[in-house]
Amino acid sequence: MRPSDIKLGVTYRNRGKGRTQRTVLRIGRDLKAPWFTDSPRPDEPVVEFSQQDKVERLYLSSFASWAGSAVPNE
Repeated sequence: MRPSDIKLGVTYRNRGKGRTQRTVLRIGRDLKAPWFTDSPRPDEPVVEFSQQDKVERLYLSSFASWAGSAVPNE
Protein backbone atom coordinates (compact mmCIF):
# COMPACT_ATOMS: atom_id res chain seq x y z
CA MET A 1 0.00 0.00 0.00
CA ARG A 2 1.03 3.61 -0.32
CA PRO A 3 1.68 5.63 2.85
CA SER A 4 -1.15 7.99 1.83
CA ASP A 5 -3.57 5.01 1.95
CA ILE A 6 -3.03 4.44 5.69
CA LYS A 7 -5.85 6.02 7.74
CA LEU A 8 -6.57 6.49 11.42
CA GLY A 9 -8.93 3.92 12.96
CA VAL A 10 -8.68 1.44 10.09
CA THR A 11 -7.61 -2.19 10.59
CA TYR A 12 -5.18 -3.62 8.04
CA ARG A 13 -4.02 -7.15 7.33
CA ASN A 14 -0.56 -8.12 6.17
CA ARG A 15 0.43 -9.03 2.63
CA GLY A 16 0.43 -12.70 1.74
CA LYS A 17 -2.09 -14.81 3.63
CA GLY A 18 -3.35 -11.81 5.63
CA ARG A 19 -3.46 -13.51 9.01
CA THR A 20 -2.00 -10.66 11.06
CA GLN A 21 -4.16 -7.61 11.73
CA ARG A 22 -3.18 -4.18 13.05
CA THR A 23 -5.49 -1.29 13.92
CA VAL A 24 -4.14 2.26 13.51
CA LEU A 25 -4.53 4.22 16.76
CA ARG A 26 -2.51 7.36 16.00
CA ILE A 27 -0.40 8.85 13.22
CA GLY A 28 1.94 11.73 13.92
CA ARG A 29 5.36 13.30 13.70
CA ASP A 30 5.37 13.76 17.48
CA LEU A 31 5.50 9.97 18.02
CA LYS A 32 8.81 8.11 18.28
CA ALA A 33 9.47 4.67 16.82
CA PRO A 34 12.36 2.31 17.54
CA TRP A 35 15.38 2.81 15.29
CA PHE A 36 18.21 0.28 15.43
CA THR A 37 20.81 1.58 12.97
CA ASP A 38 23.35 4.36 12.89
CA SER A 39 21.76 5.86 9.78
CA PRO A 40 19.51 8.90 10.22
CA ARG A 41 15.89 8.29 11.20
CA PRO A 42 13.30 8.78 8.44
CA ASP A 43 11.73 12.23 8.28
CA GLU A 44 8.14 10.96 8.24
CA PRO A 45 5.20 10.33 10.57
CA VAL A 46 5.02 7.33 12.88
CA VAL A 47 2.03 4.97 13.07
CA GLU A 48 0.95 3.73 16.49
CA PHE A 49 -1.09 0.53 16.18
CA SER A 50 -2.59 -2.27 18.24
CA GLN A 51 -1.94 -5.91 17.44
CA GLN A 52 -3.17 -8.71 19.70
CA ASP A 53 -3.48 -6.52 22.82
CA LYS A 54 -0.07 -4.89 22.28
CA VAL A 55 0.54 -1.29 21.20
CA GLU A 56 3.54 -0.75 18.96
CA ARG A 57 4.95 1.86 16.54
CA LEU A 58 6.46 1.84 13.05
CA TYR A 59 7.42 4.52 10.59
CA LEU A 60 4.62 5.19 8.11
CA SER A 61 6.54 3.81 5.11
CA SER A 62 7.31 0.58 7.00
CA PHE A 63 3.69 0.14 8.06
CA ALA A 64 2.49 0.79 4.50
CA SER A 65 4.96 -1.80 3.14
CA TRP A 66 3.65 -4.35 5.64
CA ALA A 67 -0.05 -3.65 4.92
CA GLY A 68 -1.70 -5.68 2.18
CA SER A 69 -5.25 -4.37 2.46
CA ALA A 70 -7.81 -2.88 4.83
CA VAL A 71 -10.06 -5.28 6.71
CA PRO A 72 -13.71 -4.69 5.71
CA ASN A 73 -16.04 -3.41 8.43
CA GLU A 74 -18.28 -6.19 9.68
